Amino acid sequence: MAIAGLSALLHFDHNVDPQFADDLRHHDYDVTVAKDLGMERASDEEHLNWATDHGRVVFTYDAGDYRRIAARWFLEGRTHAGIIISVAPPRIGYGVVLRRLLALLDEFSADDLVNRVVWLDDSFTNRG
Repeated sequence: MAIAGLSALLHFDHNVDPQFADDLRHHDYDVTVAKDLGMERASDEEHLNWATDHGRVVFTYDAGDYRRIAARWFLEGRTHAGIIISVAPPRIGYGVVLRRLLALLDEFSADDLVNRVVWLDDSFTNRG
């Protein structure tokens, strides 16, 4: 369950199924979705800029681009609220991704995620 003032605020880029947002909202997480913001065609950098401006952690399946952007931002001395990267369904099940994401969000506060790129791997499967 989300804890007001401690839990990360999330932003899902255009690659993530909006159903994840609905499922996380049932656990009291605050989630924005690219489509709801008219950002379906925004670049990854635009998503990260928007999320940063709004104190939100990006959740994405686009590992390559976001890791490159995060590395460049680090070298430029820029900060972001965090980036969470996962393998996309159907390569792994929807429920697996959801359980891993909930486990990660239970473990890390919003402050813990600042300037971090976290790979949502199977280390988050059996937690909690």
